[in-house]
Amino acid sequence: MRSGLPEIVYRFWTNRTALHILFWTCLYTVLVLLGAGWESYAKRALETGIYLLFCAAATYLHFFLLERFLSRRRYSLYCGGLVATLGVLGLLLNWISSFYSRSRGYLPATIFSLAFFIGFTTAIRFAREGIRQRLKLQEVSAKQLQTELALLKAQINPHFLFNTLNNLYAMALRQEDQATAQGIARLSHLMRYVIYDSDVERIELSREVEQIRSFIELQRLRYSEDDNLRIDFETGGDLDSCTIAPMLLLPFVENAFKHGIRLSSPSHVQLRLAANDGAIRFFVENSVHGITANAAEGDSALGLRNVRRRLELLYPGTHALSICESEGIYRVVLDLAPGIPKRP
Repeated sequence: MRSGLPEIVYRFWTNRTALHILFWTCLYTVLVLLGAGWESYAKRALETGIYLLFCAAATYLHFFLLERFLSRRRYSLYCGGLVATLGVLGLLLNWISSFYSRSRGYLPATIFSLAFFIGFTTAIRFAREGIRQRLKLQEVSAKQLQTELALLKAQINPHFLFNTLNNLYAMALRQEDQATAQGIARLSHLMRYVIYDSDVERIELSREVEQIRSFIELQRLRYSEDDNLRIDFETGGDLDSCTIAPMLLLPFVENAFKHGIRLSSPSHVQLRLAANDGAIRFFVENSVHGITANAAEGDSALGLRNVRRRLELLYPGTHALSICESEGIYRVVLDLAPGIPKRP
């Protein structure tokens, strides 16, 4: 498929010779069938063939003038060539028609008919070129979007990795060998998902949820039971019936842990995910400790900024993202509209 067209249609549309042969054949057939009865079919076929032969000559000579002179803004040469083309071909057609009609036609009418046909075919040419240009722009745009999405995912992956490695490094400094080993194992599982399993357009929502749970457990290794911290993750609905772009929700979770937890103060991270009839709602709430929403979305929140752009590209017009801060609480609500059921 190219720009929404089947490959065979695209190839035919871009094959100039095939299109021209089809155009002249169809036009000749229509003019013959509509302009003659059975008793004069042969004569009409001959007259139409001669007339279209001159029309074709006028058309292609005009195309030559367009490319050679008009496109180069050599207007005097273009106008002179057009007048000469219409005059010479009009005289010849008028003279030849006198042999099978036994009377000379009206020369101005003959020239006018050729000029009208030139205008008609020129309009078709410009319309076709416009459509071809739009198809090319759509194809280029699609490739650019794919490249941008790949770059965004490439930015998210190292960002996620570096933050997690920093956490493991901190645990290693505290000589928490068992916790560090568990963290490395969970990180390995997560990175396999990030690098290999997420290299698809859509993934089951349940698998994204599984990775969120792994990430939460990885974060829990940083804290002890004595810490004044509450972490909740609730899910509801039929998670297996929906698909989602991979790594779309994790940046929100990572952002909540990064900016929502301070061991010196009561902290909480609350996550809720619901899927109903193809619609997905993801709710994230975390405490804020002297960090404004603007700071949370600055350079230190690269993953959150990237996911905004991914939403614009992957779910144009079918998503709603709300981010707000009030009374020391930072909230994110993401709604994905129905229409993304799991593929069979």
